[in-house]
Amino acid sequence: MRIRRRYHLHWPGVIFVVLTVLIGIAASQRRENLLVWVFASMLAWIIVSGIISGAMMMAVRAVRIAPRHGRVGEWLRIQYKVSSQSIIWPLFDIRIQEMVSGKWHYAHLSYCHRGESVIADGDFFPEMRGPLKLKKYRCFSGFPFGLIMKSVEFSQDVEILVHPQLLDLHSNTLRRLLSTRGGDGLRAHSARGAGEEFHGLREYRAGDSLRSVAWRRSASLPDLVVIDRAAPMPRRLAVVLDLRITDTPHTIELEEQAIALTASLLSHAEQSGWEISLEILGCAAPHLPMRRGGRHQLQILDALAGIDLAMPRSTQSSLRDIRKGFFLTIHPGKEIRRAIQGDSISISASNIAEYCREIPND
Repeated sequence: MRIRRRYHLHWPGVIFVVLTVLIGIAASQRRENLLVWVFASMLAWIIVSGIISGAMMMAVRAVRIAPRHGRVGEWLRIQYKVSSQSIIWPLFDIRIQEMVSGKWHYAHLSYCHRGESVIADGDFFPEMRGPLKLKKYRCFSGFPFGLIMKSVEFSQDVEILVHPQLLDLHSNTLRRLLSTRGGDGLRAHSARGAGEEFHGLREYRAGDSLRSVAWRRSASLPDLVVIDRAAPMPRRLAVVLDLRITDTPHTIELEEQAIALTASLLSHAEQSGWEISLEILGCAAPHLPMRRGGRHQLQILDALAGIDLAMPRSTQSSLRDIRKGFFLTIHPGKEIRRAIQGDSISISASNIAEYCREIPND
């Protein structure tokens, strides 16, 4: 971490210094006690302001504590751990300033005792998806009179990955969107679990429910046996985000809409207990196979957040083999079209957006 210290003169301080100089000239000419006292007081304020703020800021240290991920449309909190390394001077009225996405953002610290550390919070609203790089930030203070500002600039490189915005989808969105297949019930899994399908019989163990005992079968055996049930197979959704070059080029806004809808649908499916997979065509992005869980959902959001729409696109298709389940292809575009072939659906992002708005809020 690199540190840089500076003094700053702002308009209130400049005006005060000019007035002090003028009063000093008048006091040297007329030699009146009142003018001399006013000049001495104003000069003392300038000196005391520079000494106190300078000595206080010489001992300030600040470390940025940034999260690894953010999300478009939600407040992102960045914390600053501020401490004073002085054995004499505490910290008063410290403001922390940082440039984020072309705008200044601030955090404020009223007081920090010497030798201690205090956390200052700064919030801002991410407006763009993708990696957010933070570099320099500075602490400044004009305590006690605000005449001379002293700043300490810190250089600490941090990258925050901002995820796409997640839309608030209705609970019936996936069922209505994927209703082309005749029936969407759960399939039986080969592993044991708490489902309804019969899996086999096994010996009774302490703690088994009496409701699971196969009484008729146990009557002909020396020991009790219980019924094992098959775990239900979760439904599967394979999503392909098609960002390849087409005859009708799409705007960045439409492609961002497609990315946001892809993230929303996959997150909604994972929270509903589905297994999900993602493949992105046209951009250099990893293929994420069929899985479920919070970690897998985070990897999908990271992959969508890392898409660089400014990079050259490819036209090649490299679809992986998909296990049985729904197959949904999302592509950007304003046209309202929906191609259905068996369990495979190809639909534009604008169509999904219009389709989701038609769902009632009951």
